[in-house]
Amino acid sequence: MNRQILPQLPSARTFQAPNVITDVGADGAVLVRSGIELPPHPPSLPHMFFETAARYPARTFMRQRCSNDGNWIEITYEEALAKVRAIAQWLLNDGAQAGDVVAILSGPSIEHALVMLGTQVAGLAAAPLSVAYSLLSTDHVRLKDCVAKVSARYVFADQATPFAKALLALREHNPGLRFILGNGTVDGIAAHSLDSLTAVPVTADVERAMAGIGPLSIARVMFTSGSTGSPKATPQTHECMVVTVAQMEALGLLDFAGEGPQHLEAMPFSHIMAGNFNFNNVIRAGGTIHIDEGKPTPALISKTIANLREVSPHFFITVPAGYAMLCDAMEDDAELRQSFFKNLRYMGFGGALMPDHVAARLRRMAHATRGEEVPIFSFYGATEFLFGALQYWNSPNMHVIGLPLPQVEMKLAPVDGKHELRVRSPALMPYSGYIGESIPYENIFDADGFYRTGDAVRWCDPARPEEGLVFDGRIAEEFKLISGTFVCVAPLRSDLLSACGSLVQEIVICGLNEEWIGALIWLNEPVARQLAGDTAAGWTRAQLARTPAVTDALKRHLARHNAGNPGSSRQVRRALVMSEPLSYDANEVTDKGTASQMIVRTRRADDVRRLYQGAAAPDLIDL
Repeated sequence: MNRQILPQLPSARTFQAPNVITDVGADGAVLVRSGIELPPHPPSLPHMFFETAARYPARTFMRQRCSNDGNWIEITYEEALAKVRAIAQWLLNDGAQAGDVVAILSGPSIEHALVMLGTQVAGLAAAPLSVAYSLLSTDHVRLKDCVAKVSARYVFADQATPFAKALLALREHNPGLRFILGNGTVDGIAAHSLDSLTAVPVTADVERAMAGIGPLSIARVMFTSGSTGSPKATPQTHECMVVTVAQMEALGLLDFAGEGPQHLEAMPFSHIMAGNFNFNNVIRAGGTIHIDEGKPTPALISKTIANLREVSPHFFITVPAGYAMLCDAMEDDAELRQSFFKNLRYMGFGGALMPDHVAARLRRMAHATRGEEVPIFSFYGATEFLFGALQYWNSPNMHVIGLPLPQVEMKLAPVDGKHELRVRSPALMPYSGYIGESIPYENIFDADGFYRTGDAVRWCDPARPEEGLVFDGRIAEEFKLISGTFVCVAPLRSDLLSACGSLVQEIVICGLNEEWIGALIWLNEPVARQLAGDTAAGWTRAQLARTPAVTDALKRHLARHNAGNPGSSRQVRRALVMSEPLSYDANEVTDKGTASQMIVRTRRADDVRRLYQGAAAPDLIDL
């Protein structure tokens, strides 16, 4: 790599050192909390936005590519504030009441942000929905279910054409819905244009509505990923929003030396990382959100890379697979490295473990470009409590999920030989629980009001709790082999995906009451076709799953994993390469894009049976 040193990070020393206080309860559970104090914060997200707009009116709030020519279009805080207030006024004029819900179908966009903020200023709740429910589904069952659960009064989409089928499905399901469209029209849908909303004269009603917002007023309804069935509607209060921002301030993550941080956003606003952490924190710091039309996938990562040549982010957050692809692009591209690391204060990841070799590549390139490391932080959270733990110090151990954030209490409760992580926090959803569900309180919270995460954790070093907690699998997903050996599914899946690299898109782990572990494997089709050669361009998925070039490569990757993991709880003895894609409509895919392990194993029982009992075949890999 060409070496060109950029100026050192000016405020790297302002991050907090790990801080943890532990105690042991009468029931043997370990109680864990942070000793870091929480700073003062605004009473609500709208108040925070208004404060920032008054402080930095001319700063750019958001930018996105124009669909016609690809140039950036942007909006300042002052311009956004005027539109947000007008949207709130229109909702109030239309008779909207505090607590009404606006369902938002779109991905991240300027229009999405304006409607979300306008909704909250009026005292309503915004419910951003996974775009997959509208664009990837054929029956729109999840979409209709989500909108019905929250009794949404309004539905917004920023583009008419892509969402036309979804909008028509919703209208048929509930003719009383009120529709708002950012651009275009849909035959058969009587919709209000966003331009008509932002042209409404604003009155004192808006300020009165804002004055009525309290800490426990519902700001957003976020849906769980659907990993165990239908997504659950999770209410999040304004206190949840502003406390999470204050936690990041307490840790020094929003100290950008007076600069407005630049952030490149590819994740959907229906996820807590993009919709809560990134969005709210950039507003608090008076920064700019640049919408990235790319994704951490082989087909779309090139768009992210092109944007990173123009946008030098102050912090960057993506999934580990995204970092692996970014490393591939930066390795021999000094210009891209310099643009990426120029302002970068920290990198973050969540959703899966960061492979050590990917972290090592990032550190090596940061050193070559900056002359020092850029910290890599791990985020642990859930829709129900936003962010509970964060590895906010520069640890060499990528398996650490962190320590509790300020004012977050954690309980490590003994369950089946492990410790379930339970969380109590001012960012926790109300104890009334999920909207539209009849789940007993004790199934969600324990007797002390801690949320039952279902995640197992352990100490990185039991003698040194300041080194943090390590994810130890999903209790509900784990199973025993016939020998009684526990299989920790989540870490094994993550390690197998890392071992197989870009060739594999998803893996489902099998073996309940069997003698050994098996795996169902879904290929990353573009990579597999490239590996199979020119003749594979027109092949079906079934043909691709049986080609020796692909299966031999998979066998090498899996054998390499097995060589480093000799125990029966870690070794894969047989794999079946799947040809039928995972189904959104059958709930096999969560809105995070990952497979729902239990649902897939149940729905594909015949494939699991073939995995263990089937005769040798080209798409079966024996190890």
